Amino acid sequence: MTARHPVAIGDHFIRTGQPLKIYVVTRIDERPHHPPHARLRAVTQSGDDITIAVGTLADRHFFLPVSPP
Repeated sequence: MTARHPVAIGDHFIRTGQPLKIYVVTRIDERPHHPPHARLRAVTQSGDDITIAVGTLADRHFFLPVSPP
């Protein structure tokens, strides 16, 4: 976590209500005139890479931070 973003590379999250799949932030993508997005990779189940707006990832209605597995 930095002053610029509420998430950082290496942070782990689950989707709210879906505790079996843990994601790790692998990249923060910043482009001019767009909100920052985080690239996440599933660490507990293979095959899932997702891109989520950092603001959505920081919203506990959608994602919850967890300890690494």
